[in-house]
Amino acid sequence: MEPKPKFVQFVPSAADPIVFTIPASKLKMKLLTSLSGLVFAAAALAVPKPPEPPPLEEPKPPPAQVSSSEGMPPLPYPVVPQKRQERKNPPQPPVLLTKIRTADAEDWARTPHDLKKLLEWMSGEMGASFTSNIKSWAEISTNPRENPVLYRSGYKPFKLEPKEAARLREYLRNGGTVIFNALVGHPDFYQSAMEAARQVLPESPLYRLRLDHPLFHAYNDIKQVKYRERAIADGVVSDSYPWIDAVDIDNRSAIIISRFDIAMGWEKNRHDSWGYEDADARRLGANLLSYVTAMQEAGRSAGKSVELADASGSKAGSLRIGWVAHVGPWKTRPAALPMLLRKFNEQTGAPVSFEWREVALSDASMFETPLLYLTGTTDFALGENERANLRQFLMKGGVLFAEAGDGRATFDSAFRAEMAKVLPDHPLLPLPASASLFHQPNEVASVKLRPALAAQLDKKGSSAPELLAADVNGATAVIYCPRDLAAGWEQAPAPYAIGYEAADSTAIGVNILFHALVR
Repeated sequence: MEPKPKFVQFVPSAADPIVFTIPASKLKMKLLTSLSGLVFAAAALAVPKPPEPPPLEEPKPPPAQVSSSEGMPPLPYPVVPQKRQERKNPPQPPVLLTKIRTADAEDWARTPHDLKKLLEWMSGEMGASFTSNIKSWAEISTNPRENPVLYRSGYKPFKLEPKEAARLREYLRNGGTVIFNALVGHPDFYQSAMEAARQVLPESPLYRLRLDHPLFHAYNDIKQVKYRERAIADGVVSDSYPWIDAVDIDNRSAIIISRFDIAMGWEKNRHDSWGYEDADARRLGANLLSYVTAMQEAGRSAGKSVELADASGSKAGSLRIGWVAHVGPWKTRPAALPMLLRKFNEQTGAPVSFEWREVALSDASMFETPLLYLTGTTDFALGENERANLRQFLMKGGVLFAEAGDGRATFDSAFRAEMAKVLPDHPLLPLPASASLFHQPNEVASVKLRPALAAQLDKKGSSAPELLAADVNGATAVIYCPRDLAAGWEQAPAPYAIGYEAADSTAIGVNILFHALVR
């Protein structure tokens, strides 16, 4: 199970919904009774004061101006001067990082050498040669090939202008990535970054990355980190796990927010900070950039997948699917399910609706569809009412089809735990090779493994497919795949997906839909 952060969130009031993240040990509650007899919770907060940022460096004076003839002896004209034979400079490494400049240099320019020092270290340690530049929000290109990764660091509160938010949204939807760093771990900047993430991608949840996220394993295997003494002394950290938040587009973390400072570790700046020690800051930096570069092609292909999914034919159909919304990232690959439905139509000739429907398990409308699809990439929990409704849906003949997005272990553990509560007398059991789900309409005796799954299983090519099922009243009611299938349906580059290749993922998906239709 993933460790739960030992922090609490305190919201002062509905009119002032700023959320402060503070150590639970520093929160003292008083109960106050109002004139109307209602009981309210008030908090006496012992919030430590954040460290001051490092001093702003004075700009270096420009080099002395030298006239074009100064220091050069006169040429003995009319002799024609010879061309100087100079060695050509090697080509400049490509720009990977663009630091965002704002009108307030007091805010963004406190660590002027952070990117330079990180890239120099990566060049020596990893042999990866990249450069960085500086632009304003207005100067960035919405084409990520021009500025692959944007980096905004600061300690003051900020707000994106509508034009800036719209430009950033277009850039991210085109496959770009933005990293926000809370300089010295300042909560004002962190809160602003979270608000900016919700402003730019309001349709996608902001969540803290679990340790099974590929970002923590893209280059270094990071399970724990060391925080700086000031962060420990002030009590703002109480464990040794990294704190990175993100918003995903198509299972790609496109907005990445570092709750605690990484920039000063890149610079090896020993100024007080709520941040990571130098070595772990650089390890995290290497992983950030390794993850982003590996996912660049996936980001660029996401839009093509959506276009392909939308290019459907008939909308009339006998099979409609409810896509279950839950508290975690649930709409992981929006194009995947429509593309699977299209394949199902092509293979079986059955008219299928390409309009999936968002379903809340707390809403009675969930009973209007015979098939529910549930996926995600992190742990999640259902409420008692949601569990009761899902139990009733399954007992009345509905089918639940679930898969672990990207094959993430945290989702796998959470789903199994939830199903044990929903159907305590109907356990999930592995399907035998003789099960009809592996034979109709496609014969699926073995599946080709994606590289990430092959490495995890220490196998080279293929393996038997893995599906689990729970029967209710003699019929299969729950079908679950702990491996990723959706990346294959979407035919997307997915270097970190722990699952099956496209052809086999699609064959399994078609078989599951066929089972749900004919049962």
